[in-house]
Amino acid sequence: MTKAAIWRFPQLDFRTWAPRPISQSASAHLDLIRGIAALAVMWGHVRTLYFVDYQSLRIPSWLIKIIYFATGFGHQAVMVFFVLSGCLISSTVIKTSLFNTWSWRNYAINRATRLYVVLIPGLVLGLVWDSIGSSLLEGNGIYKSPIAGLGPAIPLENLTLKNFIGNLFYLQTIMCPTFGSNGPLWSLTNEFWYYVLFPLGLSAGIGWRKRTQGYTIHTTVLTILTIGVCVFVGRGILMGFLVWLAGCALALSHGKFQIESKLTWTLGLALSLLLFSGALSATRIGKISEKASDILVGTAFALFLFFVLQGTGKTVNVIYSQLARLCAGFSYSLYVLHFPFLLFLRACVTPKRRWVPDTSHLVCGFLVGVAALTFAWSVSLFTERKTGTVRAWAMGLFGSKVVP
Repeated sequence: MTKAAIWRFPQLDFRTWAPRPISQSASAHLDLIRGIAALAVMWGHVRTLYFVDYQSLRIPSWLIKIIYFATGFGHQAVMVFFVLSGCLISSTVIKTSLFNTWSWRNYAINRATRLYVVLIPGLVLGLVWDSIGSSLLEGNGIYKSPIAGLGPAIPLENLTLKNFIGNLFYLQTIMCPTFGSNGPLWSLTNEFWYYVLFPLGLSAGIGWRKRTQGYTIHTTVLTILTIGVCVFVGRGILMGFLVWLAGCALALSHGKFQIESKLTWTLGLALSLLLFSGALSATRIGKISEKASDILVGTAFALFLFFVLQGTGKTVNVIYSQLARLCAGFSYSLYVLHFPFLLFLRACVTPKRRWVPDTSHLVCGFLVGVAALTFAWSVSLFTERKTGTVRAWAMGLFGSKVVP
C-alpha cells in the first residue's frame, strides 16, 4: 500500500446531512416563538420608556417584581431571532447547495423582499413620528437628549438623510447610527450581513472541497469576499454570527438525528429548558460579559429548540396553529415599527418623568402596548402580509422562479 493510499480519506456523502423539512406542528412552534420574541422586545421598551427603573422603587410588590423581571429580556429575544433565522435560512441554503439547485439571484430576491417590504415603510414611518414629535413637542426636550436606560443616542441628532440612507443599506452600527429614535434597527444590520456571509462562506467551502480547475478562480474570489465581509462588519457583528450559526447547527442536527425514546426526549426537553432558563437568568444577574451571555443564550436556546422539534408530530391543533401564525405574521413589522411610535406617545403623555408602576399607570402602560400592537398589525396588512405578492412580482421582473 502506497503512502498516498494510506492517507486517502473516503468520499463523504454530505447530502445525508441535508436538513429535513419542518413539519406543520414544528412550524407552528417556531411561529409562536417568533411572535413571543417580538412581544418581549416591545413590552421591554414599554417598561423602559414609561416606567421608572427598578432601582428607584422603594418596596416593590411581588407582582411588580414579576413584571419588571418578565419585561427585561428584550436583548435576549433578539438572540432568539438570530437562532431562528440561522435555522431557517441555513436550511434553505444548505439544501439547495447540496442538490445543485442554488441560485444567488433567487436567494437575493427572497431575502431582499422579506427585508425591504417592511424596512422601507418602517424608516418612512419612523421619520414621520420622530419629525412630528420633535417639531410639535419640541418644548419637552425628549428628542434632544439620550433616552434613559437606552444608551447615549440622541434621536433628533440621528434623524438625518445620511443615516436614513445608511440604514436603508444596512450600514447602521458599522458606518452610521440607527435612524432617528429607532434603536432596534441595529439587529437588522446583523441579519443582513449574516444572510450575505453564510452563503459566501458555504460556497467557498464547497468550491475548495471540489478543487477542480474550473472552481479555483471562482472559489478564490468567494473566499476573498468572505474575508472582506468579515473585516468590514467587525468583531461585534461576527460574535453575533456565532449565535446565528447555532441555528445552523440546530438545522443540521435536526435533520441527522431522531430521538425515538419518549423518556430520552422528555429528559432532554426538561434539561434543555432548565439550561435555557439558567442562561436567561445569568444574563440578568450580569456576572458575565454581554457577548458571552449572547452566545450562552443562543446556544442554550438552540439546544432547547432541538428537543422541541424532536417532539413534534405530523398533526397540529388548528387553533394553536392560527394563533401562532397570527403572532408571527406581523412580528417583523412590530419589531421595526414599534419604537418611534412608543416614543411619540411617551412625548405626548408623560414627557418629563416616567411613571411609578401603580395600578392606574400599569393599566395605562398596557393600553400603550396594545396601541403599538394595533399600529404594527395595521401596517403589516399592507406590508409584511404582501411579501409573497412583492416577491412574485420581483421574481417575474428578473426572470426567476418563485421559491418558498
